[in-house]
Amino acid sequence: MRFLFYSHDSYGLGHLRRSVTIASQLIDRLPQASVLIATGSPVATSFKLPGGVDILKLPSVSKDRAGRYVSREWPMELRDLLKFRSKLLESTVEGFRPRVLLVDHKPIGLMGELSLALSKARNIGTRCLLGLRDIVDHPDAMESEFGSDEVRHSLSENYSQIMVYGDRRVFDASREYSQLAAVRKRLRFTGYVVRPAARPPFRPLALLRPHVVVTVGGGEDGPRRVNRYMDALELGDPAWNSTIILGPLFSNEKGREVKKRARTMRSVEIHRTHNDLPALLRDASAVVSMAGYNTVTEILQARIPSVLLPRVTPRLEQAVRAQRLAALGLAQSAAGAEPKELFESITRAIQQRRILAELPAMNGAQKAAAMLLQSAVTGRSGSYVDHPPMGPHAGAAS
Repeated sequence: MRFLFYSHDSYGLGHLRRSVTIASQLIDRLPQASVLIATGSPVATSFKLPGGVDILKLPSVSKDRAGRYVSREWPMELRDLLKFRSKLLESTVEGFRPRVLLVDHKPIGLMGELSLALSKARNIGTRCLLGLRDIVDHPDAMESEFGSDEVRHSLSENYSQIMVYGDRRVFDASREYSQLAAVRKRLRFTGYVVRPAARPPFRPLALLRPHVVVTVGGGEDGPRRVNRYMDALELGDPAWNSTIILGPLFSNEKGREVKKRARTMRSVEIHRTHNDLPALLRDASAVVSMAGYNTVTEILQARIPSVLLPRVTPRLEQAVRAQRLAALGLAQSAAGAEPKELFESITRAIQQRRILAELPAMNGAQKAAAMLLQSAVTGRSGSYVDHPPMGPHAGAAS
């Protein structure tokens, strides 16, 4: 049984990491399955993959300073690059002949590049599912994402099921995004997709000196946040140790500057990457992080108090997520905080010791895998589970 995942991944690591997590659960349930992940992530080949899962690396795209998509590595016009990717995706569907195609985030692919592959999938009987993270963008900005006639047509005609990788008690995409009204009956909330925790936290020295982990996801837009954290440290003598993870996409030049600055500080370690970031997060006293999907879900799963520094460009997804989680007592949002405010927020997080508020559903990877298998075997959609709101903001746009 073959499954094809598509993840455009032009920025950061989130889409690919989520795809790998779901693929791992799928293989656990059906070891003889084959999963091929087609992705444009620039670090796709550095991911550790389970048996039965492989990567089809698409030529990467990125965004320039104006927020426009451009070819990342090749000296090629974007339209030519997308035409090449489109043909590659179409031929992959034709040659691999997947039972199910899972499309991540973009119903027609990046700027329509998936349209030919979707048409081919329909013709050979492949069942197509769409997966959306909990928050795509602020509701006011969704017309540019899902408002075009081509996207509306694809949502209506191509997808038998649309999985939302979140908990509607935090953010109800079925109601907050009017563009999804026509397909609301096909939406299924899976809960948050997160790698299973390997073990409980173990902090033998937590009472002697707290440990704060700082992570900025892939790191492509991390330098400003790392430097703001270091500005906060310089306000006084912090009563904690710091481990800062820059990420594989953090600028080499900026990374050298950060390491040079850290040498003047007490108890600050800088790493480009970490071989077990979930374990590092679980053992932290507090976490300072961007509000990207994957990192936030791992923080929540470990119940570690966090201070979130959300990205606000090119979309407001992280800002909305940080705001909603803060309203539910699951995190602190420090968007735009000055160093003094950030220092105070970190101190409160350390003193909190553990998230005590009710967590949203965290079994999204298992539910998504089950839905994919059910679709592959029977072609039927899974049941739609309704949940009561978790807090005052669960049903209204921020």
